[in-house]
Amino acid sequence: MRINHSRLQQRMRDFRLDAVVSSTAENLLYLTGIDSVHLGMFPHSGRAFAALPANTGDGAIFVCGGCEIDQFLDADEKIVEAVAYGTFFREVPEEVTMTPEDEWLRQVTVASRFDDALSALAYAIRTVCPGGGRIGLDEDGVPSAFFDALAERLPRWEIVAAAGHLRYVRQVKTERELELIAAAAAVGENAIRATIAIAEEGVTERELVREFNRSVAAQGGAAKFTLIRIGANAVAGQRRATGTVLRRGQAIWFDVGAVVGGYWFDIARVCTLGEPDARLDKLYSAVLAGEQAAVEQARPGMSGAELFELTTDRVRESGIPHYRRNHVGHGIGVEVYDPVLIRPDSTTELEPGTVVNIETPYYEFGFGCVHVEDPFVVEADGNRLLTTSTRELIVLP
Repeated sequence: MRINHSRLQQRMRDFRLDAVVSSTAENLLYLTGIDSVHLGMFPHSGRAFAALPANTGDGAIFVCGGCEIDQFLDADEKIVEAVAYGTFFREVPEEVTMTPEDEWLRQVTVASRFDDALSALAYAIRTVCPGGGRIGLDEDGVPSAFFDALAERLPRWEIVAAAGHLRYVRQVKTERELELIAAAAAVGENAIRATIAIAEEGVTERELVREFNRSVAAQGGAAKFTLIRIGANAVAGQRRATGTVLRRGQAIWFDVGAVVGGYWFDIARVCTLGEPDARLDKLYSAVLAGEQAAVEQARPGMSGAELFELTTDRVRESGIPHYRRNHVGHGIGVEVYDPVLIRPDSTTELEPGTVVNIETPYYEFGFGCVHVEDPFVVEADGNRLLTTSTRELIVLP
């Protein structure tokens, strides 16, 4: 299972929560396994929820518009009820043979009796927490007016913000989540290999981006950012790819991210066409040394700030004495930036099961960028990388 039930239940006890309600696509996926079409299409105005009682293993009530309510059939966590709102029609001709799933969907469609999301969610809360109680609502996916209207609709229930609680829970991954993160990373590594395979003199940045995105899609993922730049262009890495062509001796910078099975990868690599010049080799060795120090030395109980310091110190000691960064990594999971953040003011502590996406990029005008980035899981008896491809500078013949 993807839900860390023991951690979620303890958090709910600590903050006296009788139920939690997700509102964002990420938290809905975490609690149910449903990758909401509705929230993906309408990220600002869409409304879909999972309401989970204090005994989280009892299962969630899924609330969504009638058109997308069929997604309850995709859930890989327990759903005890699917509640549709709005008007949507699924016709049943007399001669049709219904599968069990068809019949279940027909019943949910017919049972739809709520005009709007607010009414449907109020019903779900009354069901998972009858008689009143303290409800933690993920405030990140609804406007304040919706939050206030729900509180008015449920005077015997105290509605409090819970986005931070869910993010806290998600910091420590379950074994199933670690499998999903590693599987996502493997898709990214395969796509980088496929892109490198077409890297020859005359290939353009646009062609490299297109090949990467093609490979991700062919493996069942959805590319979210594909930052691939040639040579000095990498200093402005967030810009669109251009028609710049690759020449012998130049570097190709990859900083790429996608979602696979609901979980993110965010990986960086550098390759060169032909032998790199001495300075590129030196700078890359320094940032790799910083990443390696983090993978080897991160420990449970260490703060994000402490990991930041030891990582940047190692880069400076290894060949970039003036190295500066605002952060050198972040958690990763159903969000690309899950807890914890590896930055100089982070007091959040690493725990066994925390996945750190460590990165040590160095940007310089007239040069470009050297960058390596990988996810690893913090474990009490030694940390484990969730990628398998080489992290060395890749030199193409």
